[in-house]
Amino acid sequence: MSAVPAYSRTAERVPERYPARPRISVVPGGKTQVETLSPAIVTLAKAVAIVLVALAVVAFARIALTAAAVNVEVESKSYDSLIDTARSEGSSLEVAQSSLSNPSRIKAEATALGMSAPESSSKIIMPEDIVVTDGSGNISLSQSLAAAARS
Repeated sequence: MSAVPAYSRTAERVPERYPARPRISVVPGGKTQVETLSPAIVTLAKAVAIVLVALAVVAFARIALTAAAVNVEVESKSYDSLIDTARSEGSSLEVAQSSLSNPSRIKAEATALGMSAPESSSKIIMPEDIVVTDGSGNISLSQSLAAAARS
């Protein structure tokens, strides 16, 4: 530990870091004459600025509309290609359906699978259904039971 105290009761003079600045005093005087632009020139400059801003807005609007038109045209071309693809697929499906539904082809395929036409055919006549529905189309149990009891 050193014997130097942390602080002292007497103020010590701190050396100045910056040199002393010269004193400035205000001298009263008259107002100096400043040249200004005429009000007509200022008004003309404002009008020119407004016209330039309006032209810039119109130019940006034109650019935006042109970009939108280009995007619509690109989408239109992609839709045209999708339509062409769908039409060609539709045509090929029509040809396939036509060949698959041809009766002579169906008969040939059935014969190849070992199928043949029936020797005779008959009809089965079913009695009338006893299930009854109500006005809203739901099955009515009570009415169905009554119909079953009548038959």
